[in-house]
Amino acid sequence: MQEEERSSFRKIEEIVEKLLIKYEDLKKERDESLTALQQQREKTIELEKKLEMFSVDKEKVKTRIDQLLHRLQGIDL
Repeated sequence: MQEEERSSFRKIEEIVEKLLIKYEDLKKERDESLTALQQQREKTIELEKKLEMFSVDKEKVKTRIDQLLHRLQGIDL
């Protein structure tokens, strides 16, 4: 009976060890995913800033073109 108990305990220890390894793997995977997510968020913020700059530049160009067209319309040909 004692040998059966030892065998059972070894099996339980093996299962627990495998579970602990899987748990550590999942924690590592989660941490890597969180890091990747944070990097993507930073990229998104950077791209949003660039988009805003392009929008501002677009409006400046549009305004400048409108001014030039207005000046051209005022010229007698």
